[in-house]
Amino acid sequence: MMDSIQTEDGKKAIRQLLEDPSFRDLVVLEHEEVQTAINDTLLSPEAQDFWKKIFEDPSFKENLANSMKEQQTDIMKQLIKDSAYQEDLISFFGQAEMQKELETVLKSAALRKQMEEVVMETIENPMLQTKWQELIKKSGEAAGAGGGESGGGGGESGGGGGGEEKEGAGGGGQSGGGGS
Repeated sequence: MMDSIQTEDGKKAIRQLLEDPSFRDLVVLEHEEVQTAINDTLLSPEAQDFWKKIFEDPSFKENLANSMKEQQTDIMKQLIKDSAYQEDLISFFGQAEMQKELETVLKSAALRKQMEEVVMETIENPMLQTKWQELIKKSGEAAGAGGGESGGGGGESGGGGGGEEKEGAGGGGQSGGGGS
């Protein structure tokens, strides 16, 4: 039998058997050695001690979390669309105890400080600087247009200072022109 398996026809027959999904399911699910190996290595008390020790290592936990990040994101995206999950979230956050906790967190000094930092980072973000300048310019033009004739000349020379520089037309115009 060993000689026939080692021939090209025998190897081809084994490959065909292994490609058959029903055969693979039988081999994996019904093979007692695989079940015994899983029970002995993964479910034994020694294995539980091993997993406890390995999960104490921060780098292992980080690597494990990073490896599953994409799948976790997909699961969360699917869950958030599920109406039963949404109802569970609403009932969870609707509890009086949870509302008190959220209120405490939202009023905390640490959260306020963090929000201030986020706002400052957002304001100072180079990607948003041009948008801020455009908004300031538009608000200056809108304020200038309401005043009559002062709106026409201010849009070009104003740069980003708004309507305040305009009122001191003599000295402010020359110093603004020299900086351009």
